[in-house]
Amino acid sequence: MHQMLKTDLLDRFLTDSVKHKKPMECSEALFDTIDTLFLQVNPDGTLKYLNRVCREATGYSLEETEGRMFWEVFFPPEEREFIQNLFEEALEPPYRSSYEHQWRCRDGGSRLISFTISTYFEENTIQCYSVTGLDVTKLRRMEEELWRYRTDLEEQITQRSVELLESRTRLAGIVDSAEDAIISVDSKQQITLFNYGAEKTFGYLKNEVEGRHLSMLIPNRFHDTHRKHVQNFGKSGKVSKRMNDRSEIIAKKKDGTEFLAEANISQVTVLGEKIYTVVLRDISERMMFEKRLQESLNEKETLLREIHHRVKNNLQVISSLFTMQKLRTEDPDRLSLIQESQHRIQSMALIHEKIYQSEDLSRVRFDQYIRELVTDIFQSYEVYPGKIELQFQMKPVSLHVDMAIPCALILNELTSNTLKYAFPDDSTGKMLIRIEEKPSKKLHLLFKDNGVGLPDSIEIKNVDSLGLRLVRVLTQQLKGKLELEREAGTSFSFHFPITSP
Repeated sequence: MHQMLKTDLLDRFLTDSVKHKKPMECSEALFDTIDTLFLQVNPDGTLKYLNRVCREATGYSLEETEGRMFWEVFFPPEEREFIQNLFEEALEPPYRSSYEHQWRCRDGGSRLISFTISTYFEENTIQCYSVTGLDVTKLRRMEEELWRYRTDLEEQITQRSVELLESRTRLAGIVDSAEDAIISVDSKQQITLFNYGAEKTFGYLKNEVEGRHLSMLIPNRFHDTHRKHVQNFGKSGKVSKRMNDRSEIIAKKKDGTEFLAEANISQVTVLGEKIYTVVLRDISERMMFEKRLQESLNEKETLLREIHHRVKNNLQVISSLFTMQKLRTEDPDRLSLIQESQHRIQSMALIHEKIYQSEDLSRVRFDQYIRELVTDIFQSYEVYPGKIELQFQMKPVSLHVDMAIPCALILNELTSNTLKYAFPDDSTGKMLIRIEEKPSKKLHLLFKDNGVGLPDSIEIKNVDSLGLRLVRVLTQQLKGKLELEREAGTSFSFHFPITSP
């Protein structure tokens, strides 16, 4: 079922790409088929879409919520700032934030939702936020009731253990009313109490286990560990504690089946003899639920990776169309414009290819990417060996895709301009690219050549060239600083703050 859903989503995204629509818009119908809450939130916080499960859980319709602020629809005024902070957290690595909180419903009630906010990026801008979640109202209510009941029961057991020998019948009635497994053992770890909840959990009847060693309920490989654990607890003087740091143990049923259980152990001394009591609950179903949730997240990550792959392929198709157009164009000026546009498309396609191949879907090794990009541009301009010496001075730098794409476009424009104008005729020279991440969380990018240089009449702030205008606009977009030097060629020095969206 999951595989069919994923394949269908990919087909829809591919169809969407051909029609030049946004992928998230094309897939709204798909999200009505999944069994989890899904909402799409615009970058400004307004609601754009909520799926069928969300509409049924909260009572809101699409018409009632579209364009309204997410936190104003589902949360009271005193909680909205906190929810906005969750969206801000999703702008930092790993670009998601999770929380469990009450959502306000249309009828005035509320539902407890365990939700995750993820930031969705398309090229170099935030496209939207996605909010996925599960309605855990009933589950948490049951857990709270069971935990409250178990805590109360443990207190009763501890308080009345002194009277255990005199009031065993009365105590057995209380213990047998519990759904959790309650097992008591003596100092030799022989079972003295086995309630109805334990019978249901382990599959044994009370008379099959009383007087036998507790190890019959534990897999053989854990016998020594469990024995030492109980001994250490007996020496600790504590009244009660969880069975281990995670409060989870492996237990064994009558048929040999092993299961994961959550357990607390308590101790009391009666007539000089230690009595240990364990309150245990099978949590296999809960762990299966968590596993399914993780599988769902993994599927979404796979889908996002495939989106990058599709985008890269579509950009390459556009680049191929430019190549075909060049074959039909004889005008040198038009050829130059087509080639420049093709380089820009290829630089963005290369970013998506690197992301698709990366373990981190939001970051790219910028130094490796630039080395490959500039080398491709040299080959595109058919620079013969020995004409221009290309030098790289780069240390490993990892950038978020929203910063990597503008920086790459800047270097694309500067490299293209240098190859076209800096070394006319058969003149030779050098070109240097230096990339360095400063301790102050700034990226220093230096582009330098020893060619003929820019004419004094050209000012970056008022330049007519599309390429240099792009350099200026992209620098401003990244809130960077540009310094231009004209001695011994041309030098562009950039300083960008390294920030994560």
